Amino acid sequence: MKINKSNSKGVGFLKEERGVSPVIAVILMVAITVVMAAIVSSWSSGIKAPTTPTTVGMDISRNNDTLTLVITAIDPASSAPLPTMNISYMNWSGTAFVKNNTLLSNVDVGFSTNILTQNASVKPVVITVTFKDGSKKVIYSREA
Repeated sequence: MKINKSNSKGVGFLKEERGVSPVIAVILMVAITVVMAAIVSSWSSGIKAPTTPTTVGMDISRNNDTLTLVITAIDPASSAPLPTMNISYMNWSGTAFVKNNTLLSNVDVGFSTNILTQNASVKPVVITVTFKDGSKKVIYSREA
């Protein structure tokens, strides 16, 4: 009996049949990994850490022609002291005034200032604070 070399390999057992070459398979796996990493990265960058709103408590009182501001609380405490606070207002004749923020820097709880000593019929008073993170917030806006 003669053995045929073509039949000695068996049917499909030792014969190599590859659908994709190993080099192309590696390239495809790397590409899939990069795409998945990009998807996860873009998804996770959209998630922001919870932030607590920053608030300033104050007491504003009026005695004749004087409007006095007292800071009663700054929350969260890590925001205190406030780097700057701007106070702007108009007097009875419509002239605009702004208290210079260098005079009102490092404002902390217990800080007190006379906002104005003008005629009692002043127009809107606006108080803006700048927090340590650079954000600004109007904390008071009202007819005085």
